[in-house]
Amino acid sequence: MDREALVQAILNLENDIEDQVTDPDLAFELADHIKVYVDELATLGAGQDTSGKRKRKKRKKSRPPKGPIPRLETLPPDDQARWIFMERYIPLERHEDILGLNLPSEVFAEYQDSFDRFITDLLLLPRTIEAVEKNDIPALQKQFATCVLVFRAPQLMFEEEAVAVSVESLRDAFPSYFYKRKKKPNWFEAQDFYREPMKAPRWILCDTEHMNCTLRRPERKLAGYARDWDLPEGCAQQKNLVEDLYDRILVGEALEEDLFSRNVSALTTTRYRARKKGPQRLVFAVQKVHKVTIHGKVGIPHWKAKRRLWPGAFPSLVFHED
Repeated sequence: MDREALVQAILNLENDIEDQVTDPDLAFELADHIKVYVDELATLGAGQDTSGKRKRKKRKKSRPPKGPIPRLETLPPDDQARWIFMERYIPLERHEDILGLNLPSEVFAEYQDSFDRFITDLLLLPRTIEAVEKNDIPALQKQFATCVLVFRAPQLMFEEEAVAVSVESLRDAFPSYFYKRKKKPNWFEAQDFYREPMKAPRWILCDTEHMNCTLRRPERKLAGYARDWDLPEGCAQQKNLVEDLYDRILVGEALEEDLFSRNVSALTTTRYRARKKGPQRLVFAVQKVHKVTIHGKVGIPHWKAKRRLWPGAFPSLVFHED
């Protein structure tokens, strides 16, 4: 199936453009994209209690910045990102608001400079530079239609205190994304990865479309993803658990959409052992509508009739700074 055709069909839906879908494969993928919203409407229509779910404000449809299309090369990186990513652009100030931070001016400037370099590098890639030179902003918008720029911060505020970003602190600060805690602790609370902090701060290009890993392992899929962007293999990365949860929450809070909510067992690089001499187990996350659950298993979880979740990975692109 043509990936660009799927992106265009999704854009048509989001912008209320009527277009008949005749390709069965495309229709199937499009149905998977809108299933989350159909499920929400069905729940409301059935009169079920939704008081436990977060109420979201109605968001306006995506629109590019007002005014005539400018020369992209003449704009500062911040405005370049606004024109390309439109409503999916999450500025550093919005990250601060979501995480409850008030960064010192010198730290904010450092992170903003890192963002400027990231955008510059992104627009110099072989895959993007031709559109930039032609000032073909619609082509760039289409190319990045499934992507979000995310700043992975090392800290967040919880109970008026700056704490390291970890699985534990994310559960504490954003409880609506997780099921209500039980008296008996969850299995993962006893694991080392539960309190492991986020790695060094950095900007990443986060893809909201997963790579299906039914037939190929994530490493092979990531290598192909990097080649598609004409980048070294190390620039396409699989997430660990805290990165996966952070991206879901940050994007969900900023855009008021659960863009990673799919029928996917999201494989992470996080591993643990149930017993000291036992086999390593893989940690994966599942998000349906809004709530995220954390699971562990020996080997990759595959699709089953009773558990219709595809094994997949959400890739992210990074640039290695000197």
